[in-house]
Amino acid sequence: MKRIIFAVMLLPMLVACHKSLEDRAASECKEYTEKKCPTPVVNNTRMDSMVFEASSRTIHYYYSLLGPADDERAIARQRSSLRMTVGEALKADPGTKVYKDAGFSFRYIYRSGKNPSKILLDETYTQKDFQH
Repeated sequence: MKRIIFAVMLLPMLVACHKSLEDRAASECKEYTEKKCPTPVVNNTRMDSMVFEASSRTIHYYYSLLGPADDERAIARQRSSLRMTVGEALKADPGTKVYKDAGFSFRYIYRSGKNPSKILLDETYTQKDFQH
């Protein structure tokens, strides 16, 4: 009888420990957004949320650009440089390694702080972007 009770108690713990990587990503994104977003403004940038899209295995990061950084023309002129800078930061981020190794994609969307419906930069990074 004790073995049956132990087995019944152990089963949920074993199942909980074997969450899929997709479930983990969704959970971590949701938890981060609920606890830390919007983040404090740093260098005229604020993270508004983080979302995992299971169908494409993509982690979406939503930011707002504020003050002098909220300049559509400057962003357009510097797009390739900005893409490279964000990509290098993503490559160097140890917190995303497990997801990069599993072939997840990462999408960064930067909106205007003055006009949140205006997307200033929208860049997606895939596994080919992480290969050296």
